[in-house]
Order: sequence, then structure tokens, then C-alpha cells
Amino acid sequence: MRYSKTWLILLMVALMALWGCSDDDDDDDNPVDPGMTAFEVMAEAGVAYVNDNTDCPGVIDAVTLNDNLGDYTVIDIRAEDDYLAGHIPGAFHSTLGTLMDDLANKIDSDKPYVIACYSGQSAGHAKIAMELMGYEDTYSLKFGMCSWNTSLAGSWNNNVANNLSNPETDNNNGDLTVHALPELTEDPSTVVADRVAGMLAGGFQGIRYTDIMDNLDDYFVLNYHSLDDYLGQGTSGVPGHIPGAFQFTPYQSLGWDQMLENVPTDQTVVIYCWTGQHSSQIAAYMNMLGYDAKSLLFGSNNLFYDDLTAHKWTEEGQSNDFALEVGTPPGATFQAIADDLLDYVNDNTDCPGVLGAQALFDNLTDYTVIDIRAQADYEAGHIDGAYHSSLGTVLDDLGDPIPTDKPFVIACYTGQSAGHVKIAMEMMGYEDTYSLKFGMASWNTSLAGPWTNNCANNLSNPETDNNNGELTFQGYPTIADGTTVADQVTAMLAGGFKGVAYADIMDNLSEYFIVNYFSEADYSGQGSSGVPGHIPGAYQYTPYASLSYEQLLGMIPSDMPVVVYCWTGQHSSQITAYLTMLGYDAYSLKWGSNNLFYDDLTAHKWTEAGASNDFPLVTE
Repeated sequence: MRYSKTWLILLMVALMALWGCSDDDDDDDNPVDPGMTAFEVMAEAGVAYVNDNTDCPGVIDAVTLNDNLGDYTVIDIRAEDDYLAGHIPGAFHSTLGTLMDDLANKIDSDKPYVIACYSGQSAGHAKIAMELMGYEDTYSLKFGMCSWNTSLAGSWNNNVANNLSNPETDNNNGDLTVHALPELTEDPSTVVADRVAGMLAGGFQGIRYTDIMDNLDDYFVLNYHSLDDYLGQGTSGVPGHIPGAFQFTPYQSLGWDQMLENVPTDQTVVIYCWTGQHSSQIAAYMNMLGYDAKSLLFGSNNLFYDDLTAHKWTEEGQSNDFALEVGTPPGATFQAIADDLLDYVNDNTDCPGVLGAQALFDNLTDYTVIDIRAQADYEAGHIDGAYHSSLGTVLDDLGDPIPTDKPFVIACYTGQSAGHVKIAMEMMGYEDTYSLKFGMASWNTSLAGPWTNNCANNLSNPETDNNNGELTFQGYPTIADGTTVADQVTAMLAGGFKGVAYADIMDNLSEYFIVNYFSEADYSGQGSSGVPGHIPGAYQYTPYASLSYEQLLGMIPSDMPVVVYCWTGQHSSQITAYLTMLGYDAYSLKWGSNNLFYDDLTAHKWTEAGASNDFPLVTE
């Protein structure tokens, strides 16, 4: 990190205050007298910044930022809910109160910084704080997030106004008097860091003109315009100034040897500029000096908006429709594991990857069948040549005793728990793995009971409204650093099949986050498969296009059970396993829509006559 000249001054002052200097030191070698008071040190550091018109106010417009986004580190200091609802892609979230800690601990960067707030005003406090603490090349986003996307432009649109109906054109500076400068009690060697921290902890100091207009005499109003604009004689359309305001010329009036002595310490100081973006930094500086200072919100744009010919907010000219990222980016480990898993779950040629009983029977010698039912059921009758295993042991069994030279078919009771094994094996590199469609119920009619007994019409009140408008960002589960996909696969299998019947949740649906894994048409009851709607309160997640952290994954809560359902439970089993491996408490709805509105279905429907066979069973 490069250091700004204000920080270098601070370092030199700190070193000299601690160690002093020898008698034969040349005074010209020392940028600051080590005998300076805390106030003088603070003023010297601050004025080196606020009187530098190349650094202060240091705004960057949205177009420039968008065109060069990869060259900047963006810090968004709005409320967390607003940040989560939509922020500049890649932006870090922070607050004025946590900014310095966040810079030290989680926003390490060798790029210039851009501070984004609502309207560009509170960012000024952060901007000057960072500059004084050595974070060179820091900018505030001009007009804030209002300029980034028109959906966020309300802060400016709602606050441009003509509240000052009686601007004054007299020069009041002849009434200025001399006041004692504030006294700061901090150690001169640490005063800048201490006062910066205190200013940030105090939050943004802003005030509206409508809050002071009826009692202007109670305030010391500081007009931070040129003299011509203050008098209403400039080229920017300003008709004058707030009655009683004093004119302080930008960049040459606020040094401790300039006009600071004319600012009272026993009265609230209100500073205004064009938009509140410059005055925010001046207010922060003056608060660090010990004054009670506030920035006039929206500046001259809130005083005589219609008169302005420059420095004027207009949505058409200032706001854009640049991309917004929703939510907090996931942690690095979560993101890496999600990326690996998504390569599978978003591939419609591999997932769910079921194989029908007839196709398996016709080519049985081309496959290695793994039966994961209970040992007793396997022994009572299984597919010829099938190996017995379980969710908890299947990975250990591969290679010995289960050969790995052919594609695999996983057989369970109904095809549902096999989905957990299928995705696990795929993620562990065992390509060409299939689950037996409808499980052993499809292999032999004597085993069809689990399906035949669970086709039902349990959902008597399907909903057709789209609930996705109610989705809000929930964040992501935390996965410990160093965790691998293999670790998550092993843990998921050890946890066993996670399924739940609709009858077990139908009376308390509000306690579950329900994912409908259908197309939007089927979800709304307008598809071609006979689905009349969806479970009340369920959200629609489009297969293969919704479960990335860049899509709808961040809308799934990690603090309540998640129930996923599809047509038969065979696809949702794999999605449930995927969510489980990411840290969610997920369950697959057993038998899917066949257990909800069986009679209505015209596709994806179990029928014993059509789906079950009488292929031979081997007993042991």
C-alpha cells in the first residue's frame, strides 16, 4: 500500500514526538515542529488533504468506474439490507464504524478504492478518513448508487428542491470574529488516528435545510463556494446564499493559520457546497478538529435546484443502468465447492441420469449394478450379478469388492435414495453412473409396493400464484477453509438419505422453504404434463438454470429446512444431496408430484402396468 503525504506527515510527527531531535538537526529537515499541539497536528494533517484540489473531494463517476471496474476495489457503506438487495459487482460491504477494521482484516487490496453510498455524501466521511490513514487513491462514487442504477435513484430524485426562496447576496464576512481554537486532549503522536476513529464511530453528520431554515441564527452556516457564486454573480446559476452564511473559499480557507479562527466552537457549524459530496469531507475534517460540524444534505441542489446550470443532479444525465449483484459473494471455499458440484447438477445429459429397467435388462452385462437396499431385502431378491452396498459404505466398496471397469447402475427401492449415491459417485470421478428409474419397483412387480402404495392426491389445494417476488437474499452457509468436495461427499453419504413425505409437512408448510424444481409453466399449472399448480408457498427454481450462487442459490435460507420436489423424487434426491453438501438442511419430497396430484398427471407418472416388469430376481 502506498502512503499519501498526509500519512507521511503523521508518521513524521509521531516519530519526532516520541524521540525528539538532536540540537544540531536542521529545522528544514523536519516537516513539522515536534512541539506542535494535538490540534495543530490534526489540522496540519487534515489541511494537507482538504486544501489539495487534486485529491479532495476526489469523486469518480459511474461510467468511468463501470468501464474500468476491474481496476478498483469498491466498498459499499450503505445499510446491509440495501447492499444485499443490489450492489456493484464485487463490492465489499462495510460501514463507517467498521471501515478501518475491515480494511485491515478483509478488504486487502493493492488497487485504488471507490466508496459507494446512497447519494455520494456519507462516502465523503469514509474518503477523508481513508486518505488521512494512508489509503492513497481513494475516491467516492459521484452521486452514489443513485448514479449506478436508476432503480436506486430515489435518494436524489426525491431531494432536489427549491427550499431557499429568499437567497441573500450580501457579503457577511465583515461580521466574522475571532474565536479560540478547539483544544484536543489526545497524544499528538496518535491524534490523527484517534480523531479519525472517533469521527467514523460518530457516523455521518448531515442535516437538512428544512430542519434549520426556521432558526438559522442558531447555526454558523459556512458557504463553501467561490465568492462570485456566494454573491449570486457566478456562472453556475446560484442566485445567492443562505441568509447569514459566511463565505469560505474552497482550498484556501480552512487551515489553522487561515480562517479556522473565525469558526465558533460553541455553535453547530453547517457546511454546504453543490451536492453535499464535498461538504461531507469538510464536515468530517472539522469534527476531527473538535467542532460540532454537519454537512447540508444535497447542498445547493436542495436549495435552488431550478436555477442551477452546473453541478446539477438529473436522472437522465447522471444515472445509469449498470449491473447490480445481489447479496454477499459466497466464501471462497463455498464458491469452489459449488462450482464443482454445479458442473454436474446443471448438466442435463448427466443429471438425473436415470436408466430404465428394460434398457438395463437388455444390456445387463454392460453394467455393474450396485444395490443399496437393506441387506435382507437384497438377499430376498436382487438383479443378477448386483453387488450389495449402502450409502455409508459405497465409496469404500468401489474397487474392492465392486469392480470399476464398467458403467454403474445404482438400484434402490424407488429410484430416490439412489440419487444420493449417483451424484456422490459422479463427484468422486466415477463417470457413467446411472440410477435405476423407479428403482427395484420397476424391475419386478413383486417389489412395486413402495410406488403403488404411495401414488396419491395429497395436495387438494394447489396454488398457481408465482411466489418468487417474495424471495430475498439469505446469504450462504459457511464452509470451513480447507474443506474439499470429497469431504462434503463423504459427510453427505454418512448422513444417509434425506427424504420427507408430504403428509409430514402439509400441516406446517410455513416451517419449510419449499423448492419446486419444475419449469415455470408447470409450476403455475399451465404446462403440458397435467400439473394443476404447486405446493402453497413454494418457490419456482428452473432445472439446470437456478442453483448457482449467481442465480437463486443465495435466496435459500440456511436456518430452516429446505424441501425440494420434482416429478418422482429421483431428480430432487440429487438436488437435495447437492444442497446438503453446500451446508443446507435439505430434504427430497418422496415420490414427488406422484404423491401430490397423481390423477392429474399426464406425464412423468408411475403406473405399475407401464413402468414395472417381471425380470428375474436372484436370491441369496
